Amino acid sequence: MRNQKTAIQIIAGASKTPAYNPAAVRALMKRLDMNERALALLMNVTPTKVRMWITGAAQPCNLARRLMQIYEQCPEIIGCISE
Repeated sequence: MRNQKTAIQIIAGASKTPAYNPAAVRALMKRLDMNERALALLMNVTPTKVRMWITGAAQPCNLARRLMQIYEQCPEIIGCISE
């Protein structure tokens, strides 16, 4: 049995998605070693949308924040997407 929490267990324990301000989005990109285009592909949005998030011109929607939370807490899940 694994001692690590699964993404679903983490989400089930979270009542609200965290706010992802520009600094948090940039920190996530750094943690995942991604540029704007790579994060856009991962999030299924345009690079322009990611740029708006990191400049503060727009805020990520609830679904985008939840996905960012999953990627932040369980970055290994990204490897499963391409399988």
